[in-house]
Amino acid sequence: MKTPPIPENETERQRALVETGLLNRECEERFDRITRLARELFSVPIALVSLIDQDRQWFKSCQGLGVKETPRSISFCGHTILDNVPLIVENALEDARFSENPLVIGAPHICFYAGIPLHTRSGHSIGTFCLIDTQPRVLSPEQITILEDLAATVEELIHADELRHQSCSALETELVANHHDQMASIINNMPGVTYRCLPDEHWTMLYISGQVDQVSGYPAEELIGNQSICYADLIHPDDAPALEKAVAAAMTDDTEWHFEYRIKHRDGAWRWVEERGKCIRNDATYPVILEGFIVDVTRERNTASQLNKHHDALMLLNEIAFSSHVTLDEKINYALKKARHYLNMDLAILSQIEGDVYTVRWVDAVLGTAIYAGQSFALGHTWCHHVFSGDSEQARELFIANAESCELKHHPCYEKHPLGAYTGIVIEVEGSAFGTLNFSAGNARLEDYDDREKLFIRLLARWLSGVLASSLHHERLSKLTAQLPGVIYQFRRFADGRVTFPFSSPQILALYGLTPEEAAHDATPAWAKIHPDDLDAVSVSIEHSANTLGDWQATYRVQSNEHGYRWVLGQAKPERLADGSTLWHGYLRDVHEQEQARLALESSEARLRGLFDFSPIGIALNDFETGQFIDLNDALIDPTGYSRDEFVSLSYWDVTPKEYLPEEEQALLSLKTTGRYGPFEKEYIRKDGSRYPVRLQGMLSREQNGQQVIWSLIEDITERRKLDKMKDQFISTVSHELRTPLTSIQGSLGLLKGGAAGALPEKAQSLVNAAERNAKRLTTLINDLLDIEKLVAGKMPMNVSVQPLAPLLHEAIEAMHGYSKQHQVFIQLSDAVPSVWVEVDGPRFIQALNNLLSNAIKFSPMGKAVEIAVKLHQDTVEISVRDYGAGVAPEFRASLFQRFAQADGSNTRKLSGTGLGLAISQEICQQMRGDIGYRDAVGEGADFFISLPRYHQC
Repeated sequence: MKTPPIPENETERQRALVETGLLNRECEERFDRITRLARELFSVPIALVSLIDQDRQWFKSCQGLGVKETPRSISFCGHTILDNVPLIVENALEDARFSENPLVIGAPHICFYAGIPLHTRSGHSIGTFCLIDTQPRVLSPEQITILEDLAATVEELIHADELRHQSCSALETELVANHHDQMASIINNMPGVTYRCLPDEHWTMLYISGQVDQVSGYPAEELIGNQSICYADLIHPDDAPALEKAVAAAMTDDTEWHFEYRIKHRDGAWRWVEERGKCIRNDATYPVILEGFIVDVTRERNTASQLNKHHDALMLLNEIAFSSHVTLDEKINYALKKARHYLNMDLAILSQIEGDVYTVRWVDAVLGTAIYAGQSFALGHTWCHHVFSGDSEQARELFIANAESCELKHHPCYEKHPLGAYTGIVIEVEGSAFGTLNFSAGNARLEDYDDREKLFIRLLARWLSGVLASSLHHERLSKLTAQLPGVIYQFRRFADGRVTFPFSSPQILALYGLTPEEAAHDATPAWAKIHPDDLDAVSVSIEHSANTLGDWQATYRVQSNEHGYRWVLGQAKPERLADGSTLWHGYLRDVHEQEQARLALESSEARLRGLFDFSPIGIALNDFETGQFIDLNDALIDPTGYSRDEFVSLSYWDVTPKEYLPEEEQALLSLKTTGRYGPFEKEYIRKDGSRYPVRLQGMLSREQNGQQVIWSLIEDITERRKLDKMKDQFISTVSHELRTPLTSIQGSLGLLKGGAAGALPEKAQSLVNAAERNAKRLTTLINDLLDIEKLVAGKMPMNVSVQPLAPLLHEAIEAMHGYSKQHQVFIQLSDAVPSVWVEVDGPRFIQALNNLLSNAIKFSPMGKAVEIAVKLHQDTVEISVRDYGAGVAPEFRASLFQRFAQADGSNTRKLSGTGLGLAISQEICQQMRGDIGYRDAVGEGADFFISLPRYHQC
């Protein structure tokens, strides 16, 4: 805080203050009237006339403050008297001179201050006329001018008091010294009127100074002794009784009277005077004499009247600006109506001018006026042509009180639209001329437009410009925000708990069921739309944001009339306003699908986590670059004998025997090239050094952060190995034990069939045929079992060599010729088999292909073809076998290549088979580094294919 310095002329200044006689006198209505007017005019809580005494600031007039004085050391006015210009402090909290002032941080909490220095007739600054507010404010140049006018009025009252005080002192001195001639000279040179009179009905003047001529127009000689006229005849008849009553009361109480009244000037005009007087009872000649001082206060009265008119105009503007109307049309029509009545005009128009076309956009008029909104005229035929076409600032407004005597009378606009009075002013929007605000009347005005009316029209035009600009901005913003997928908004919470949306884009209607206008009035209905389970969390988050001024964010559900509750994401940045309310600027958007997906993902992750944790197969997630474990389940750790912490700290080769290096390298290569590895089998080393078999397979994946990871399934196949071994031993034993008696049975049946035992009855022959047929099926089954055993065990020799593909295909077709003929199905090879070489074991390839062909023939309708096609790829050759049968049922496709798998597994199935053909074909193809598969044929039927490594000849 900065203490106001003492002026260099403090001694002289203090003497001048004392000589005014203002200090320590009671409150006076003449000062209070001006401070009351200022308080209303500027809508401030405090208005003061302060005098700066030695150590204090004393209030001569005080409106809105409950004290009579404050220390000079903390006063704002102490700074104001240091200069001859106004001191305006828009926000004391941001001014280093006052931010820590006790009057700022404590009662009365001064935030805004505007002070005008008051001077004595000698030019000494003795105090201020000032305004105080508890909120930051900015005064316009027009408002500062009005404040200076009020201060000048106060200053004139001070000068009058100063003169009276000095005159009375001088008069008293001269009376004591009996220097009557010198006293008369002094009195006659004072600006006020000094008098002595009798308290009779005529106020008979014993003496009156010559200045009375300036006030009344009558010289002193005509008034003294009622020579030509008595003073009582000059007093306004409405004021005379009150003056008589004030004088009588003062005489009774032996006090001074102080009264303002009107006297009639010789020219007929009424002038306001202020009189101060006292009753003297010790005169040698007259027992009772009235002595006093009269000052002409007409100017001050007129200024106050003019200020009242300004006040009325400003109050009307305030009423217009803060009306409850919402739409642009309502606001402007209301403003035109109020302004037209205030100016007493017949017609008010806000026009829009584009090129040479004048269009009435808004209008208010007396009944019977044939002007309506939307009507257009040629600009040159309107009075507004004079203001809208002007170049200078003065030419952009026009005030005509009497068009008949105006120089524009001969303009076409007068001939087209004759008027009695007119005023127009250009309306600008965003720096460009929009149109005009104009008022007109059929009759001429009796008086010219005064400054008050001109100021009113200018301020109204400025407000209308702002309203139009705001509407244009709002229209642009609404069009832009209407294209957004969410709601742009401002949310305001007042100190009393009231909430509104001062601004919101049109989408708020779909979200909360409120129009932007309804939301701007009251935001409470929006709370009823929030899901009850989310309401508390939303309220708490808003409260936290308001207290900390931290960004607000919340995801909650809002009731939608069409779709039930939908998820909404809200984000906003808060701002504390001067009135203590909080304003958030934010965005709301529908995130229903994303939130449902997130919740579904969480649920799915929870389910997957449960599967992960409780899976009987070991699962591991490793970083691809480092091999470090990211996650693993108990099924992986349990067989090892290690704890979780021990296992994750081991290196890969701590649990993998070194002899599996080739398989590991092959798995890594496959992972890099195809994104997968396995399945393959190897062994793991337990903590105690023992080993157990595992089956591994996995895939490469990428996390959201770009990290590459490996998902692996590691199955402990110890029990399966035991079962497979037992099964293989059983199959091998059964197969070998069955083959010998089965061969004997087949031979015996062949002899019987051939007639070795003589001719058989027809019924017996049928039984022998059936027995022979089933014996052959059993032989095929045993052979397939032995083949699959050898293939799985790796005991079936594979003689892979580079061979041309075409001869192998022809050989396979020839081998199936009899079978196809039996089923009346023919095999069709594509016309042009490409000349390609493959790396295969020829007999085994033909065995695998014939399995596919026999199945295709078996399931094909009679008369249909089984088609063989060859398709070349970069490193492989694909041989497809396509039939036109019923195809493979979707529920059976997953088990197509499993052992003993058959689509019809019942005892009554129509087509025979062992269920091992496809399993054998798959093992053969995989051991030749190829593959076998199935896909739906286009149209109908089944399409099986074999993929083989392609050999590229140099």
